[in-house]
Amino acid sequence: MSELGITKPGRRKVNKQTWLWTEDVKAKVREKRSLYHVFLGDRTADNWREYQKAKKAAKKAVAVAKATHYGDVYRKLESSGERYLYRLAKTRHRQTEDILTDRKMR
Repeated sequence: MSELGITKPGRRKVNKQTWLWTEDVKAKVREKRSLYHVFLGDRTADNWREYQKAKKAAKKAVAVAKATHYGDVYRKLESSGERYLYRLAKTRHRQTEDILTDRKMR
């Protein structure tokens, strides 16, 4: 977990790109997580199989969401290319700036 770019000790920062998840993806990830906790409570082969099915479904849903998002980005780059590219670069540059100081964040 991280707050304002500071990661808690002992945990890695993982960029899961949750900002592009649709409601379908969120629901499948929640289902996967709940089935994992069910499996931890009662470690049976049936619970493990259910968790594995949910895990595959969630992974596929995330892949589809990423593919559609980046497909749209590539389509925009092809059509209104240069203008959109500069806007994208400007946004990325602003995200790396620290608000309080002039130093860049890594």
